[in-house]
Amino acid sequence: MKKLALLILFLFTISSISVLSEDFSSDLSTFNHAWDGQKPVTDKEFEEAINTLTEKQKKKDEKVRKKKIKKISGGGTSLHKSLEPTAEIMEQESIKQKDKDEGQLLNIPVDFVLDGKVLEKGFYNVFGEKEKNGDVYLSFYQAHYFKGKIKAYKTNCDYDSETLDFVKISPYNDEYIKVMFGSLDFNAYTYLRYINQ
Repeated sequence: MKKLALLILFLFTISSISVLSEDFSSDLSTFNHAWDGQKPVTDKEFEEAINTLTEKQKKKDEKVRKKKIKKISGGGTSLHKSLEPTAEIMEQESIKQKDKDEGQLLNIPVDFVLDGKVLEKGFYNVFGEKEKNGDVYLSFYQAHYFKGKIKAYKTNCDYDSETLDFVKISPYNDEYIKVMFGSLDFNAYTYLRYINQ
């Protein structure tokens, strides 16, 4: 019985090897003749194909551009030259003005003096206020509690800020820190005396 099982296994193995060798040789012949029947492409034909694809891409881009103009201008021609179909569209984020009740959050790492009171280091909400006479003040709040107000000086400097609304500090000298404030309405700066510990 064992001899019969070994004989059947041997015959099965031999037949599998012959079938595999036929499949392998037929695959190689297909691979060797894969490029038969194709003609080489000349440089001129290649250039024409590239030019055709480039033209199609330009038409597609122009169609998308006109669709954007139509969406912005409502379909008609615009009196504004930058929205004319012949002008280039520049996509920009709309300028978002912060809510006047929001203020700018500032972390002051040292104790400081404001309105004659010593205030502890921490987070403060800073609001810029412009009075009718043109004077500018910065008000400091912690949570909803008013902590003090200080006169600031208007400036055209944006202090290399990437946003319109900002407040930041930097050391000024051994006694003062400089507070720089910016908003859509104005930019300003002031100095706070800090307490050395």
